[in-house]
Order: sequence, then C-alpha cells, then structure tokens
Amino acid sequence: MKKAFIILMLLLAAGCASVSVQKYYKDVTFPATIPANIIIYPNKPEGKAFFEIGEITVKGANDWGQIEKIFRSKAAEMGGDAVYVFSKQEETRQYISPDDCYVHSGYYYPYHHFGWHHYHPYYHYPRGYYYCYGYRSTIETATFISAVGIVIKYGARPL
Repeated sequence: MKKAFIILMLLLAAGCASVSVQKYYKDVTFPATIPANIIIYPNKPEGKAFFEIGEITVKGANDWGQIEKIFRSKAAEMGGDAVYVFSKQEETRQYISPDDCYVHSGYYYPYHHFGWHHYHPYYHYPRGYYYCYGYRSTIETATFISAVGIVIKYGARPL
C-alpha cells in the first residue's frame, strides 16, 4: 500500500508539467486552429515559407506524448500551423521512499508491530533507528522532460 502511494505521488509530481507561453506579436491576433492539425517537427523545417509567432516552454513532463499534447493545444490557441522543437532535455531523478516506521518520543517504531515496548531502544538497542533503518526503503527513479517549441505559421509575415 505504501509503495503504491509513493508511486502515485511520483506520478502526480511528474504529471504536473510547468508550461509557459510567449507570443512574439503582441498586437496581432491570429485565428485559432485545430490542435489535431498542428504538425510537430523535430527541428526547424526547410523549404516552406513561414514565420515564428511564439514560443512554448514545458518543464517537468513525464513523457514526450504529454509535451506534444501541450504543444498542439497551446499552438492552436495561438493560431499556429506547426511547432518545431528548439531544445529538449531529459533529467532523471531518484527518490528514496521513507522507511515503514513512525516516530514517537524521539524513537522509531515499525508500523506493523503493536505496543511501544516491543522495540523500545531502552529494552533492546541503544540507537533508536536500529529497528527501522533500511526497513522496506526503496529507491524510485523518475524521468522528467523539458522542451522548448517554436510556434510557426505558414505564409508571409504580417506587417
């Protein structure tokens, strides 16, 4: 149960991506487009005439699909036709889940035993953390992705 809770907390923390949007043209408003029609390029496209209308920064996403979904929705709100990835970075973090213990009066006790006297350090061991140190502690790994996408619109630049 505790491990499931920790994994859920990691997923919630990882699922909360930070998003910021910057429009390059403050005075010009483009009509919104359909998110499904937004094309995502891995790098700057060549061959078609386009201009950049804004920038989308996503930090702390848990997978690339989440970033693409954010790019599509925000680019559609801005009126863009496509997004190219300007930069992408992956970061792996490790979390150590706490031991399966509780603290009372400065001493550590396992949750699965009843009665303070069973593991009280006075009766068993002089260091209070002996019975819980390393007990069921696990290392969880989470990967977070950050990316910057440039929103483009096909055609000539507005004057």
